[in-house]
Amino acid sequence: MPVQTVSFSITWKLLLAFLLVPLVELTLLVQLYQRTDFVTTVLVVIFTGILGVHLTRRQGLDVWRAIHRQLAEGKDPSAEIVSGVMILLAGAFLMTPGLLTDGVGFLLLIPWVRRHLRRRLAAWFRQRTIRRFGGAWSADPFSADTSVPPDGGPRPSVRVVRPSQKTARSAGTPHET
Repeated sequence: MPVQTVSFSITWKLLLAFLLVPLVELTLLVQLYQRTDFVTTVLVVIFTGILGVHLTRRQGLDVWRAIHRQLAEGKDPSAEIVSGVMILLAGAFLMTPGLLTDGVGFLLLIPWVRRHLRRRLAAWFRQRTIRRFGGAWSADPFSADTSVPPDGGPRPSVRVVRPSQKTARSAGTPHET
């Protein structure tokens, strides 16, 4: 009889996180209450929430402007978009009452932490994608050089059609549908 292994899927990981994080938060808040008093504990929770909303809003607007600037310059805004998602997550963590989530939220508001995390996520995604689709590409699809196709052959040509230009089909007689 074969031995069955238990697959620890993302669903179970999320369920475990939703059960453990509130317990850890409650434990930390009780510890803070025991070391200080009730008013201090409530003030810490309220202050971190207000400060978190302010910092998240300010940094979120800065990233929003950076995304628009990158788009206006014709550049890839993917790094700014990832930073924006991390700032959004930071705001959600900071609005959640608790010391652990506040710590994670404040960490996500530090730009160099976001840059490091973004690089780690990109490396993880690259590794996972190449492992999953292993032989699908002959070259690394995440490399910056896309000027030459992986097989060395000619690049496919692309014809740009402008809506204001009349094509042979629209210039002549109406076509049947």
